[in-house]
Amino acid sequence: MGIRELHDKMEKKKYMQKKATEFKLEEIKTDLETATETKEKLEELARKYGVVIATSSKLQDEVERIRKQYGIPKEAIITHVMFEEEVLKKGAMGLGTKIDHEKLGMLLYQRAMLKRKENGGIMTYAESYLLVNTGKLAQKLETKDVEKAVKILKKNNMIPGTRELKSGVKIISFFPIELTDDQNEILSIASRKGFTTLEEVMLKTDWTKARAQNALQALEQGGITRKDESYAHGEKYYFPGLMH
Repeated sequence: MGIRELHDKMEKKKYMQKKATEFKLEEIKTDLETATETKEKLEELARKYGVVIATSSKLQDEVERIRKQYGIPKEAIITHVMFEEEVLKKGAMGLGTKIDHEKLGMLLYQRAMLKRKENGGIMTYAESYLLVNTGKLAQKLETKDVEKAVKILKKNNMIPGTRELKSGVKIISFFPIELTDDQNEILSIASRKGFTTLEEVMLKTDWTKARAQNALQALEQGGITRKDESYAHGEKYYFPGLMH
């Protein structure tokens, strides 16, 4: 395969991944907008995303039952659904619009919760930006807006915080996640392109096969990575929260 052909293939794959993310966000938005205060809908969302939408106090007992049934942490209960238009506020003297960074943080937090089954609760700033730069907020946000929103989330104890990997990539932890040194090492390796392989981990760390497999399996069990087995390209571990 020529260099040009390989480049085109990689670009096509990146485009498909971007479109898949867009479709997923539309699906999430539709689910939230059509959510009704019924036991069936509460359970459906809990099963699908690992969160509970509980905007009414009338179903508190049912919410608690569903939370325990699906092992959903209390911080994954949404009591107010945040929409994009709420993030925009009028500027001084009613001219133009400004970003309400506290509400932007809540929008990001809610959307991150709805994707926690896909990425295990960690994301790069780039992925977080893509997560909220949609709909009415599209082209109105800058990366510094997301950075400010994340700082507010941390200040309000909504998220554990951020960390910088050895590769220099900064990631946001939206949920309490205890990672070993080996798992952090793999995250650093995967952060360069959004995926890695068992062979690459062994080559770059000089670990035994068993040690590398154990760390990768732990990340897979935590929902942080997805293993994809392909006859043509071999076994790869994809990290949705680290995709560029």
